[in-house]
Amino acid sequence: MKNIFYFFPILLILSCTKNSSENIAPPPSKIAFGSCCVQVGNLSIFDSIQSLKPDLFLALGDNMYGDFLPGTYPDSAWLALQYGILLSNAPFKRFKQNIPIIATYDDHDYGGNNRGNEYPHKRQTANLLLNFYNVPATSNQRNHTGVYGSYYYGDDAHKLQIIVLDTRVFLDVFSGEPISPTSDTTKHFLGNEEWTWLRAELLKPAKVRIVMSSSQMLHEHNGYESWTNYPHELQRFFNLIKETRAAGVFMVSGDVHWAELSKQQPAGLYPLYDMTSSGLNQTEDSPRPNMYRVGTALQALNFGMIDIDWNSTPISIKLQVYNNKNEVKIEQTIPLTELQF
Repeated sequence: MKNIFYFFPILLILSCTKNSSENIAPPPSKIAFGSCCVQVGNLSIFDSIQSLKPDLFLALGDNMYGDFLPGTYPDSAWLALQYGILLSNAPFKRFKQNIPIIATYDDHDYGGNNRGNEYPHKRQTANLLLNFYNVPATSNQRNHTGVYGSYYYGDDAHKLQIIVLDTRVFLDVFSGEPISPTSDTTKHFLGNEEWTWLRAELLKPAKVRIVMSSSQMLHEHNGYESWTNYPHELQRFFNLIKETRAAGVFMVSGDVHWAELSKQQPAGLYPLYDMTSSGLNQTEDSPRPNMYRVGTALQALNFGMIDIDWNSTPISIKLQVYNNKNEVKIEQTIPLTELQF
C-alpha cells in the first residue's frame, strides 16, 4: 500500500517432525516481526533486532521496494536485482545469515503499488521471494498459486502454528485510495483456493496460532488498503475461526508505516488481537484514528516481538513493539486462556 522511505529484513525456516515427542525440538519462544523496508539506506535496525536474539523473524511484506528505483516490474531480472541490493546491505546480510526468516510479500515486492490478481507475473514474483528466503523445494508454499503456507513447531503440548497469508495474488482491486468498503461480495481478498486451504489449516491441532497478514485486519477503516475494505471477507475469517473452533489465534500485520495493537471481539468469538509493526525504515506523517486501538500508536521506525512463555501456566504470550533504539513502546500480555472458546 504505502509508498517509500527506508528499512527491513528476511529469510526462512522449517519445522521439526520427529516421531517421538521427547526428540522434538522446543518451539520458538522469541519471534520478531516487521515490514516495509527500502533496500537502500540505513538498515541498522536489523542489528538492533539481532541483538535481542530472536529465534525467528516474520517478514510481513514490502520487504524491499521494486518500484523505489526506476525499473519495470514485469522484468524479473529487475526484481532480482532489488533483492540483490537488499542482500548487499551489511546489517541485513548479517541478519539473514543468522536469523531464520519466514516471509510473505505485500504490494511493493509483489507487482507495484496496490496491485492484486490482475498482475500478470505472479509466478515470477512468488519464485523470487521463495528463492531469496531459501524456502525448501518441498515446502507447501511452492505447490500452488501464491506464497501462502504454514509452519509447525514443538510437540503436541507446545504446538506452534504459523500461518502465512498471501493477500495479493487473489486480491480483486476495485478502487484507488481512498478506498470505501465494498458491498460486492464477489470481490475477493484471499480467493476460494486460499480460503479452502486456510480452513484445513485451522482444523489442525495447535496451541498457539500466529496469522501473518501483510495488510491490517482489526483496525478502524481508514481508506488505505486493508481487510476492512472487504467486510464480507473479514467476516468470513471470523466465521472460519468459529466454525473450526480454532483456539489460540492472533495476527501480526504491517504496511501502514506506524505501529499499533488493535483488538476486537466478534460475536461468538474470543478476543482477537492484531499487532501491526511498520516500518523498518519508513514512517508515516501520523497514525490514523482507530477505535479498536489498545493504548497508543507509535510513529517511529519499529519492529515487533512475540515472547511466548511455554513453561508458564497458562502459556503466556507477550506482544511488543520496539523502536529502533530497542526501547519497548507498545506491550500487551495475553494468557493463552483468553484465546479460547
